[in-house]
Amino acid sequence: MRRVARVTLLESTDEAALIEAVGDCHALVVRTATRVTRQVIERAGRLRVIGRGGVGLDNVDIAAARERGIEVVSTPGAATEAVADLTVGLILALVRRIVVGDAAVRAGGFVEERRTHRAAELSELTLGIVGMGRIGKAVGRRCYNGFGMRVVYNDIVDVEPVGLAAESMSKEALFRASDVVSLHVPLTGETRGLIDAAALAKFQRGALLVNTARGAVVDGAALADALASGRIGGAGLDVFDPEPPPVDHPLLTAPNTCFSPHVGARTRSGLSRMNGVVDEVIRILREAQP
Repeated sequence: MRRVARVTLLESTDEAALIEAVGDCHALVVRTATRVTRQVIERAGRLRVIGRGGVGLDNVDIAAARERGIEVVSTPGAATEAVADLTVGLILALVRRIVVGDAAVRAGGFVEERRTHRAAELSELTLGIVGMGRIGKAVGRRCYNGFGMRVVYNDIVDVEPVGLAAESMSKEALFRASDVVSLHVPLTGETRGLIDAAALAKFQRGALLVNTARGAVVDGAALADALASGRIGGAGLDVFDPEPPPVDHPLLTAPNTCFSPHVGARTRSGLSRMNGVVDEVIRILREAQP
């Protein structure tokens, strides 16, 4: 960016700091944690483009940007392989009880954990993918081609899951059919709280839930209750609502869980691809098409 513009790096990115900074800016480049609200956009009198390094656009007020004629660009394909890899890692950790086994060994329970360990093999299980976009397809290919899992999916649009045999079905049918449910939807008004107590009640008893999408897609309190009751057999989460989760978040003490700190996209290559949003921003500043 410094080759084409004067660049200011902000140490604080709360709304007040953004409002103070954007008054004379032609471009604003942000990542996941920065919220570009209507108030910020309305104070940015010269703003021509907002660049979001990453996949989701839930942290940018798209409607406000459109009203002002401001372009919004992102890197929708940047995180596909990285997030798919982590998703499979979480599935493996849950199915093979890797976190539980690690804790048992450290606590002196080696013999007992080995005696009682009776895990399924992935080829025996059905994976249900909610959201068959780039990442959902990449997860499906890994699990179908690599592990021989049966794959079913649900999406609100007609999609062709290239590279694997997968069956489309309703969400309710998917919940009933799946041993593992993996979420790969954007955060929108329709998906906020998508997995609530009512949805979890439709899961197979003992099914596993993996969420590498957005934390607010899942009702955390309802999931914690379902884990405590044994209704849900385990959960692998890379995302939370809020982030970071407070120390008293009910999920932090729920059984059979595996957590990571929203790092799904944070591989060396993934970060490099997300930084490519700068190229799109420069194109717009030079009045070219992104």
